[in-house]
Amino acid sequence: MKRKWEAKLKQIEERASSYERKPLSSVYRPRLSKVEEPPSIWKLFSRQTQAFNFVKSCKEDVHVFALECEVGDGQRIYLVTTYVQLWFYYKSRKNLLHCYEVIPEKAVCKLYFDLEFNKLANPGADGKKMVASLIEHVCKALQELYRVNCSAEYVLNLDSSTDEKFSRHLIFQLHGVAFQDNIHVGNFVRKILEPAIHLLASEDDKDDGGIPETTGHGFSHFSEAPGEQGTPFSRMPADELRESQMLDSGAPERLGAAERSSPDLSFLIVKDTTGKKHLFVDLGK
Repeated sequence: MKRKWEAKLKQIEERASSYERKPLSSVYRPRLSKVEEPPSIWKLFSRQTQAFNFVKSCKEDVHVFALECEVGDGQRIYLVTTYVQLWFYYKSRKNLLHCYEVIPEKAVCKLYFDLEFNKLANPGADGKKMVASLIEHVCKALQELYRVNCSAEYVLNLDSSTDEKFSRHLIFQLHGVAFQDNIHVGNFVRKILEPAIHLLASEDDKDDGGIPETTGHGFSHFSEAPGEQGTPFSRMPADELRESQMLDSGAPERLGAAERSSPDLSFLIVKDTTGKKHLFVDLGK
C-alpha cells in the first residue's frame, strides 16, 4: 500500500514539474503562422477608432474589418486581424459572412459599388441586367475620362441577395490603377451618374407638383462613414500600389466630357417599400 502511494506521489510531482516547465495557456490564441513567425492577431473592438489605433501599434500587416453583431440591426464590432487569418475562419464561420474591410480615410482604394433594391417593391426589375448595364456604363466612362480599359471580366461581382432584396457589391479590379482615396471614388461615381441623379430629382419634383430641378447636386464623400467599404480584401498590395497610376477625379475638363452625351440611366431608378423612388446605386449621404 505504501509503495503504491509513493509511486502515485511521484507521478503527481513529475506532472507538476512538467506543467511548471510548460504551463498551460490561459487564453487560447489561434495560430496560423509558422513557429519562427510572429503569433497571429485576432482582436475585437467596440469602436472603429480603437481598432485603428491598435493597428498603428502593430508591426504585423493587419487590417480592420466591421462585423454585424446581429444581422440587420446595424450594430457593428470591429475586428483587427490579417487577411490570411480572416480568410481561414471566414470559410467556416457563418457569423463572419456579414463583414467587410474598413478602408482608412485617405487610403488609396479601388472603384466599388453597393447595389440594392427591394424585390417586392420592384417586381419588374431585372437585377442581373441592371448590373450588366451599369458595368458597361462605368467601363465606358473609365475609357473616356482616363483611357483605362475595363470590361465585365475585370469586375468582382459579389452577390448578397436574399428573398426580400436584390443586393450586389462590385469591385473593379483595374490593372495598375487605383483612385487616390474614397472621396475621389465618390466624385467619379456621382459625376458619371449625373443623368440618373437629375432624372430622379425631376421625377420627385413632378410627384410633388413642382418644377423639375436639375441643378444643385454637389459631390461629397462617397459614404457617410469615412472610408468604409462593403467587402473584404479591397485594397491593392503595397508594392502594387506604389507602381499604380492614381486616378484623379478633380480634372473638370475631362469630367465635363461626360456631359456631352447623356446616356439613358433610367434603369437605375427603383422604389423602396413605401413607393419612394431612389437609385439602385448607394451614393451614401
